[in-house]
Amino acid sequence: MDFHYQKMIDEFERKIHLILQNNEDLKQKNQFLEAEIERQKAELVEVRNSLSELKNQYDKLKMAKALSLSDDEKKKAHRQLSLLVRNVNACIKLINNNE
Repeated sequence: MDFHYQKMIDEFERKIHLILQNNEDLKQKNQFLEAEIERQKAELVEVRNSLSELKNQYDKLKMAKALSLSDDEKKKAHRQLSLLVRNVNACIKLINNNE
């Protein structure tokens, strides 16, 4: 009977040792994961800051592009305005002739 109890005690000690070892392994893994979370949070902050800066630069670039015209665009706009002025002048002549 003593042998049976001793075997049960040994098995119980083995299981407790296993549980303690698993607990230690989980603590280490948890520490690693917490450190990884902090690293990811820091990286996310950097990415958000970069995104914000890029959006700002993009908006500035859009504004600059809207304000600046190339030589071809200036010539085209000038031609369109000239055509518009000629059409208005032609309309004014027609109105003056009909009076």
